[in-house]
Amino acid sequence: MNDISPRDQLRQQFLAQASTAFDLLFDEQLANDLVTFDQREQRARELGQKLIVALLQEHLQYDAARDPDPQQPPRCPRCQRPAQRRTPPDQPFPQRRLTTGSGEITFARAAYRCATCRVVFFPPR
Repeated sequence: MNDISPRDQLRQQFLAQASTAFDLLFDEQLANDLVTFDQREQRARELGQKLIVALLQEHLQYDAARDPDPQQPPRCPRCQRPAQRRTPPDQPFPQRRLTTGSGEITFARAAYRCATCRVVFFPPR
């Protein structure tokens, strides 16, 4: 039986990714590519950005706003009236892409529609 909480599983996955980043920076076979300080800094920045993207994706994956309580639907960003869920309960959430300063992040959220404004939106936060 697995007694590890989902949070601890995420922690283990992240630490494994961080360990891989460390190994890539200190890989002796790649040492010839890292001669100048600028080269070292660039490699560390690239590896760090990959860790940032992984952290953000996982954090968004477990955000409660990705699937709001049906008893308290999100409000339309225009008219503030309660919206209707557009994503059927038995269907996967639509994938969203967001370009950040650290890279592209992909995440999923339930889609909602305002019957009054006829706008489709994803819960904010």
